[in-house]
Amino acid sequence: MGRLAVLVAVGVLGVAGAAFASSKVDLRVVGTEVPPISSTRGTFVGASQGPVGAWRISIRHEALNTGPTVAVTGGSLLIGLRTGTALRSSVTGGSVSVTNRGAHCTTQVYAVHVELAAGTFDGTLMHHRRSLFGRCLIYAASISGHAVLQAN
Repeated sequence: MGRLAVLVAVGVLGVAGAAFASSKVDLRVVGTEVPPISSTRGTFVGASQGPVGAWRISIRHEALNTGPTVAVTGGSLLIGLRTGTALRSSVTGGSVSVTNRGAHCTTQVYAVHVELAAGTFDGTLMHHRRSLFGRCLIYAASISGHAVLQAN
């Protein structure tokens, strides 16, 4: 009788785990850019909400100065939820589009759309800039948005 109870419990947990594993995860994220920083790659880390966790995304894209919209060419996403679940997905495409060029060395704003192997990410990228000795410099970059992933 004890073995049957264990088998039933394992079966129920397996079904519950499978139900979660095949469900959609919908979350809001905020983050900041971290090194390495270049004109063709952005790596961001931050926090997620709904479910709560931490995330890291690395996005490769065409150089931002080549047009008002550039293609996303690759990268990866990792989300670690407070529950202990880790979600991973490769970046398969997307675009980065200028929505505010940041006249007179003010903050530049971009709309970011990322296609993932397991979902999508849509957000707003901000390049925070200041003039220093006559040169306009980006001193920080932040991103916020919405990710929808199919948990496997």
